[in-house]
Amino acid sequence: MNISVFIGQRLGFKTAKGGKTSPGVIIAVTGIALSLIIMMFAIAIVTGFKHEISNKLTGFNAALTIYPPEHIDETAKTDGIRLSDTITGTIQAISPGSVATLSIRQPAILKTDNAFQGVILKGMPDDGNWDFINSNLIAGTLPNNADNGNDNTIVISEYTAATLGLAIGDKIKTHFFENNAIRTRNLCITGIYNSHFNEYDRTFAFTPIGMLQQLCHVDSITGTSIEVNGIPTANLTEQANKLTSALLSNTLDDDSPKFYRVQTVLDACAMYYNWLDLLDTNVIVILILMACVSGFTLISSLFIIILERVNMIGIMKAMGATNAQIRAIFIYMAQRLVVKGLVIGNIIGLTLLFIQQRFHTIPLDSEAYYLDFVPVEINPWYIIVLNLAVVIISSLLLILPSHIISGMSPARSIRYE
Repeated sequence: MNISVFIGQRLGFKTAKGGKTSPGVIIAVTGIALSLIIMMFAIAIVTGFKHEISNKLTGFNAALTIYPPEHIDETAKTDGIRLSDTITGTIQAISPGSVATLSIRQPAILKTDNAFQGVILKGMPDDGNWDFINSNLIAGTLPNNADNGNDNTIVISEYTAATLGLAIGDKIKTHFFENNAIRTRNLCITGIYNSHFNEYDRTFAFTPIGMLQQLCHVDSITGTSIEVNGIPTANLTEQANKLTSALLSNTLDDDSPKFYRVQTVLDACAMYYNWLDLLDTNVIVILILMACVSGFTLISSLFIIILERVNMIGIMKAMGATNAQIRAIFIYMAQRLVVKGLVIGNIIGLTLLFIQQRFHTIPLDSEAYYLDFVPVEINPWYIIVLNLAVVIISSLLLILPSHIISGMSPARSIRYE
């Protein structure tokens, strides 16, 4: 065994007088543990926040949305988009495993005797993204999607229900503007949801697509857009470009070529994603600050440990130990402090993260943050990389201050009090 490691393992961290733990040791371990906890929380909260907000954005929108063909002749009229076998096959060829569903978005006015509110009524099929709405239901149930279009039901937000004074089972007059005429349906409220995403909650209501298809006099495979989900966010732009080119190739043989418009959720909700990207900068700043704090406390603690053992350094030099061997002893002792701080920090940090992830003990103002709790996402790889980075950086930081040992005279060190 290396002599420096052997001695470093057997040297304790207690003072010579009183046998108490050295203040430098307490400061070092506490600083490293607190810095690690803060860095773990910063990473877990930001990744959790981005994950939760992205889920909400893709819940109201879709990863990719295909809009009706745009004709070269601007006077030509388009009547929606059809989810034909050709388009379905093209989507599956470009994005295997994705799910394409039809959707209709229809502006409407919900009116009671005393108030009214404008909404976008989104018609969704049975295989649409009802799971997102179901996960945010606070009362009632989802509507039954009837093929005949006679299921006049609606799911509204808690904000809309409170504004109009509505409850489950109430019927609401819903006015639509169709071909310069107003058409009215009495829709029964089956569910009330609250996603805490106020901009969307104030705007969207949901209904089975069959009712809107009957209202718009279109068949069962026609809507205002096709929504494609099941595509990783990292590949959205590439998939959108490929899909646009493939859809264009399918129409080049027509007399009037049509150009489908494919929009990603990154473009449709660019403001929110730009805001989420800014959070990465905050994390980087926090990591740098915490690294500086832990590094400063560790270097200070190393100086304290060295000063407490000046006599030992003098004796070892008198016995023939080299400066490199003595430096290695104290670097090894400091690394023991790092490991101790990491163990304590990981235990406390992961425990607190698990509690927050499970019980949502720390709340948030949903008006400002679109969530009513602080989200955390515990990624084992991030935790491992963070711990390794702390060990590597601390080892490098300890090299320079340990050189103070080289300037110590054996004779003066032995007489040091």
